Amino acid sequence: MRVLLINSNRKHDLLAAPPLGLCYVAEAAAAAGHQVKVLDLCFALKSVQSSIENAIRTFQPETIGISVRNIDNVNMLHPVTYLPEIAEMAHSIKRLTRVPLVVGGSGASLMPANVLELLAADFIVVSDGEETFVKLLASIEKGEPPEAVPGVGMMNGDGFHLTPPLLSEFRGRTPDLGRWIDTKPYEKIGGSYNIQTKRGCRQGCIYCTYNQSIEGNRLRIRPAVEVVDEVEEALHKYRPKTFEFVDSVFNDPLEHSVELMEEILRRPWKAEFTAMGVHPSNLDKGYLDLMWRAGFRSFMITPESASEHMLRSYRKGFSRDDVVMAAEAINQTAFSAWWFFMIGGPDETNETLQESLDFALDRLQKNGRAVTNVAHFFIGVRVYPGTKLWEIARNEGFFPDLVDPLQPLWYLSEKLDLDRAVGQMNRAASLCPEVYLGFDERVLVFSKIAATVFDFLGFPGPYWRYFRAANQFGLSTGIRFMYRPADMAGMLKDSLRRQGYSGHLIQGYTP
Repeated sequence: MRVLLINSNRKHDLLAAPPLGLCYVAEAAAAAGHQVKVLDLCFALKSVQSSIENAIRTFQPETIGISVRNIDNVNMLHPVTYLPEIAEMAHSIKRLTRVPLVVGGSGASLMPANVLELLAADFIVVSDGEETFVKLLASIEKGEPPEAVPGVGMMNGDGFHLTPPLLSEFRGRTPDLGRWIDTKPYEKIGGSYNIQTKRGCRQGCIYCTYNQSIEGNRLRIRPAVEVVDEVEEALHKYRPKTFEFVDSVFNDPLEHSVELMEEILRRPWKAEFTAMGVHPSNLDKGYLDLMWRAGFRSFMITPESASEHMLRSYRKGFSRDDVVMAAEAINQTAFSAWWFFMIGGPDETNETLQESLDFALDRLQKNGRAVTNVAHFFIGVRVYPGTKLWEIARNEGFFPDLVDPLQPLWYLSEKLDLDRAVGQMNRAASLCPEVYLGFDERVLVFSKIAATVFDFLGFPGPYWRYFRAANQFGLSTGIRFMYRPADMAGMLKDSLRRQGYSGHLIQGYTP
């Protein structure tokens, strides 16, 4: 069967990410004997419409799949939703051909019934897609109904029907990114060659969907040798500048990441690595030294708060002492570390917010050290169905029971004074070039210009490591807040009002 798989993700700024999951599915379908073509629309030179039309006309697919990576950018101060454009892609496909349309990807797994209805697709694949999609293709080929295929959702006479997904062991699979997509545009924008070492997350964060609808809460780990073999093969075939480990938590379990890095050190070649998510626990001098020797030069770290009270509220599973000790250890290195802080969760106050800001001011500033920290502060917590935070937000009246979950929905602690909170964050950003605020995402429209300069000068990626230098330049020239909204607190209040909230956070507010 001829199968066309489409990457619908159009985020082509400095944070562009190759469609790793889609490539896993493409590899599995090809191994099952299907003729597979991947259409990557991220850097499409033609219009989206003409690219899709051309692929359908020339390839004549018998089944089409669309991958939905994210439904929005999870940023209350610069909200962008991706679903309208993806819906237009799906509707264009429906106008061009009558072949079955299948939707999948992490974004689709968050709210499968709603996404399926919006895109008017025939089927949706939830969670792990490789085995499910191959079984779905077999059902389509035989003309049999796929109701019993694990992880497949569809509409029938009784409404939406979803067979629970089967989360099988995650080993013996390699996606071979370079076979399915052109990785060079991602490299030019500062992106990396993505590697996944495990699936599942056993953390219990109240706001997160990874351990529920996307990958489950049971760790499914690939052998270290298998992972490093994949790195070695990709290194020799495609010569990427950087490899990125995209596990939700790279160093959990700690012993697996240690085994992985020790296996890298046994190989005769050298490569540069980064990691999408690192846990503050056990991030001591010995571990960081091992990371450096293995080839890591940067990573993202996600404490979400430096307040003991808020860490317990978010159920992060570590303490403020862990966060402080991690910062002290990182500051003795030459790493680039991107710290993420989430402001506004249950029981957040202006005092707990200040604790996190003071942590950045006191412990993350460069002060002549070789380390480069970026402290990214998001205000407003995105709320998803099925999470503990969804129950809390609904019970506190942040949105009505019949709300459309596809629209961005937010939680902000009613113990916060929003006007004061915005002032606190702006003051920290004016004092500390390491502090990066939600509205700063607006400047990513200049990504291609910056990336061209970085690439020409031979700067190593990922390019987010230069955010601090950009902020420092902005502070010294007076242009740091050029793209700051005129009324940040008003933006927050208006978002809450539009989602149906009428509590005291917006009392007296007039849009």
